[in-house]
Parts: sequence; structure tokens; C-alpha cells
Amino acid sequence: MIVCKFGGSSLSDASKIKQVCSLMLENPERKIMVVSAPGIRQSVVPDRKVTDLLLSIVKESEAGRDGLEDRRLIAQRLQDIALGLSLSDAIASELSTDIDRLAMQLDPQDRSTRDALLAMGEVASARLITAYLQKEGHRARYVDPREAGLMLTYRAGVTEILPETYENLAPLSLTDEIIVFPGFFGVTPEGDTITFSRGGSDITGAILAAAVHARLYENWTDRDNVLAVNPELIEDAAPLTEISYREMRELAYIGFSIIHHEALEPVLKSGIPIHIRNTNKPSSPGTRIIAERTHIDRIVTGIAASDNFCSVNMRRILINQEIGILSRILTIFAELGINVHHVPTGIDSVSIIVREDQLPLEIELALRQRLSRELNLHQVTVVRQLSIVMLVGEGIRDTVGVMARATTAMAREKISVEMVVLDYFEISVVFLMRHYEKQRAVSALYREFFENESEHPANK
Repeated sequence: MIVCKFGGSSLSDASKIKQVCSLMLENPERKIMVVSAPGIRQSVVPDRKVTDLLLSIVKESEAGRDGLEDRRLIAQRLQDIALGLSLSDAIASELSTDIDRLAMQLDPQDRSTRDALLAMGEVASARLITAYLQKEGHRARYVDPREAGLMLTYRAGVTEILPETYENLAPLSLTDEIIVFPGFFGVTPEGDTITFSRGGSDITGAILAAAVHARLYENWTDRDNVLAVNPELIEDAAPLTEISYREMRELAYIGFSIIHHEALEPVLKSGIPIHIRNTNKPSSPGTRIIAERTHIDRIVTGIAASDNFCSVNMRRILINQEIGILSRILTIFAELGINVHHVPTGIDSVSIIVREDQLPLEIELALRQRLSRELNLHQVTVVRQLSIVMLVGEGIRDTVGVMARATTAMAREKISVEMVVLDYFEISVVFLMRHYEKQRAVSALYREFFENESEHPANK
């Protein structure tokens, strides 16, 4: 069995939906399709994603307004899709009525009312697609994640998958029809709707692939390949035809947007390969994400970059000899709800790297007070507006001189690096720098490891 996930760009209008349904039908192994909310239409400028319109309704409600214009735009969008698919107006009207009802029930104090409304983008896609397939004479069934038992919980700011989810969804492997499954949300043990973060339909697809023991998880998008670098940073970056789970997780975590980094965990545990493919060019080879690569043709597989980090730097003579000091520091961070990304240490210093939005000024003040009062750490410096640039590649661990080449390439451009963190398993190297250096650093590293790679002595 093949599980297919289709992103919003692949479902933006009726013609795209027809194309997606044709892809499902051309391979009898494709039995489960996970769908996102309708995305931006290229034919409409300017246009908005349906999820963005739903988010706007939430914001309007919080401001005491009814979000009537956003609701009207969604209703019109659903009617246009239904008309393009030659469906009855009734289905679009019913979906719009559900959205209106959920909008009226919004409660700023109740997250589940917000999530129930946001889930309607995916629900609308799935119900329209199911109706279209049935109208065309194909066996298709809409399955709601809440009824199927995709169980989630919200813990410490993160939506977590509950173990019983996989057992609940396993019977879908016995289907003899096309299952149309909305992505992005599930249900709590209390029966409330709960969503993943944006891009969460990728996670839904991975959960289903693991639950039904799929042979393959196809993730359909609007790009031919995963690229070695975000195209916003490097135009015409090299395409990747193969990448390992480990490499993709590292890259997605720091900034690759083509697949949600949390989507890799369910399939990684099951060893199910992912195939990134272009809905508009299905003949393109795409990019395969696999458990273990058998052929490494380039030292560095990709370069990721992300802004809005900061470092909390603590200094005291011989701090490294104080048994348990790092544990006590990290406990304070955890108790203040600050997620830690990296912890470089020295003989007399400890640095904690966090995302800037985790450290607003009031939290910084509380952190300083606790570090001073509880641990006698008075020399605390916070550096903001930092960026992370990361080299990732399975070839790094077997190659001498990668760090030297990287630092030399940036030194030639007079780029100042604040910190360097080398992964113990040696598939990633992290450079921390001022945010205004990020673009030049990525360009320098891309030239060194991609454009000039064949010229390097180690590769001759």
C-alpha cells in the first residue's frame, strides 16, 4: 500500500483536485490520500490560503468582530470548487454552515474551539474530494481523524501522538476503496479537536503510513525536488535525488520547509521510505528520503539557515568542575518554559542557545534573577539577533578537513562566527552568527561545497 499526502498547492482549485484524483487512480497501490486545506491559486492574484482565512476569523473573533468577510470568501471558494467538480451546491453550503457555526462558538479561553474551526480547511478538502470520486463512480470513503482514533495530546507546548493512535488506524490497511483523510488534526482523550503546527498534514500522512505498514509514503507538493539550500537563499540550488532520514530531520528542523521535521519520526521507526514528488510534474524523479544511504556522492548534502536565535552566556572560573551545575542551569530553563537548542561549554563558561521568542524580556529578567539567586551566576550576557547556519551530510563523518574548509570559506568573506557546534555523530556542523551575516555565509558555504566541490583535492 502507498499512502499519499497532497499539500494545499495541489488542492487549490477544482482542476488541481481532478489532477490529484487522477494520480491516485493511476496506481492501484495508492489507497490512502491525506489532504491539506486549499492553498493559493496561481490564477487569482492576490489570493489567500483557506487556513489563513480561518486564522483571520479567529483573530477577528478575539478582537470582538464577526469575521464575516473572511467567512464569505471561504464560502465562495468552496462553491467555486464544488462547481468546478460538477457537485451539488448542497455540499459547499453544508461546509460553510459548519464553519459559521464553529466561528460563532469560538471561545478565546478554549483552545479546542479554535482548533475545531482551523481543521475545517482540511475537512472541506476531504469531503469535496470524496464526493467528486464517488460521483465519478469510484469507491471512496471520507474518514474523520477524530472518529478513526488519531489520538493526540498537548504537552509542554507541543502536540504529541499517543501510542494507541497506530492501533486505532491499523484497520485502514484492509481497505478496498480510496480513503480520503483530512490532515493537520486529531482528537484528545477528552474528545476535543487538536491540531498540529502549520504543515501538520505531513505528520498525519506519516502516522497513517506507519499505522498501515505502507510500502511507501508519497508526499506530493509543487516542487520537483528537495533542494540543497532554500531557494530564497540560493537561486537555482542543486536538486537532491536522495537523502537520509537523519539528514532530512536536521535540515527540516532548522529551516527546510518542504516537509515538517516531525513527519519523519513515525516513518523512521518503521523504516518506510518517503518520496517527495511534484503534482504538476509526476514524471519528475523527485527526492527519496530513506533510512540508510548506500551511495554518498557529495560530502555536504544540504545547507540550512534560520534566524531569531539568541545565546545566554554564563561565566564563572572553573564552572566546568562544578558537579551538577549544567543540570541545575537547565532545570531553571525548563521551569521557565524555555526550550534549549544547543549547549556549548568551556572551562569557565556555559552558553545556552534558544529561539528568541522563547526569551522575551520579562522571561530574561526572571532567568537572570534565578541564575543569580540560586546558582550565584552573576556574569550573564544575552546576545540577540543571531542566526544559525548548518551544514548537513552523511559524508561529513568520513571526510577530514570539512571544518577547515567551512571556516576558511567564511574567513575569505570576513564573516565573523560567534560559535561552532559539531554533532558527535558528525553529520552536521552548526555555525552561530549575527543575523546580517547569514546570507553571505550560506553563499560562501554553497560555493565551497557545491560549486567548487569537484575542484577540491579530496574529490580527485
